[in-house]
Amino acid sequence: MKKRKLLSSLVALFMVLLIVTGCGKSTPADTKQGDTGKVYKMKIASILSDSDPETLGLKKLKELIETKSDGNIKVELYPNAQLGAASTYLDTLRQGTIQMASPGSVMAQLQPLVAAPEMPFLFRDWDHARKVLTDPKYTDKLVEGMIEKNGIRALGFAPRSFRVMSFNKEVSSFDDLKGKRLRVPNIPFYIELAKALGTNPVALPLTELFSALEQNVVDGQENPYATISTSKFYEVQDYILESNHIFTVHGWYINEKFFQSLPDEYQKIVTESAKEAIDYTFDISIEAEKEAKELLKKEGVKIIVPDEQFKAKIREAKGPAREFFYKTYPGSKEWAEMVDAVQ
Repeated sequence: MKKRKLLSSLVALFMVLLIVTGCGKSTPADTKQGDTGKVYKMKIASILSDSDPETLGLKKLKELIETKSDGNIKVELYPNAQLGAASTYLDTLRQGTIQMASPGSVMAQLQPLVAAPEMPFLFRDWDHARKVLTDPKYTDKLVEGMIEKNGIRALGFAPRSFRVMSFNKEVSSFDDLKGKRLRVPNIPFYIELAKALGTNPVALPLTELFSALEQNVVDGQENPYATISTSKFYEVQDYILESNHIFTVHGWYINEKFFQSLPDEYQKIVTESAKEAIDYTFDISIEAEKEAKELLKKEGVKIIVPDEQFKAKIREAKGPAREFFYKTYPGSKEWAEMVDAVQ
């Protein structure tokens, strides 16, 4: 009997040792273990309307992340500036109050070179923009040191569209631009380009723009076709000048501390979902531009395509604006030369 008890005790001790040894087994240093059953909350902030193509892209991102994580990453999307103006995201994103945001070019206040894709007359067409903005060879250069300096990671660069100008009076020649009060974002190079075009720039948040147009505080504004359509600026603007002066790009940024809190499996889900959602955003943005133009025409808006002489004068205006850009954002000239070489 004593022998049996001793044998049972030894077996039990052996099993305990096996369990303890197993629990202490090391994992590869480059693999972060985490609780993939834990629920992570991810707030995404955007200034754009609920039906804007980029917002639809963010909705696709939400769908992809939640599906691939089996619902263990809960994404809350707040479009239409529900969580404040774009400038507020710089602080709330760094602090981790929100986990992800699409603030637009104001991010250049923290990471100057992310403004580079919006240089005047940089991209020739949609294909050119897509080749550059979906290739890490070009985009990685824009965000070098961003994680270390700001605690923010770029997940990719989503397209908005080529920007055009709308006015309450017809603009059929370069001289017609002179003295027009043109609303622009409160971003230095937008203001410089507006000056170079002969207009008087007025910096206003997007959320205040409709009432400013309605009350004739400004004569016109510049935005992508889809924004003009979804924001219903056609109700207070009758003319559009198809200047295509800037291709608007919004970086998708995530708080690095939050990103690192995710298990490796979930980090991969977030990064791959962002890439897929940005591809989707390109597709629907191209279609949205076409659809917006058709809607605006039906609403009675006259779209003015500048003739070659008018177009040449508009492009000449990029000179001083580009020089200002190069001085303000070191490295942007070299980056522009890389982009120009892309076929």
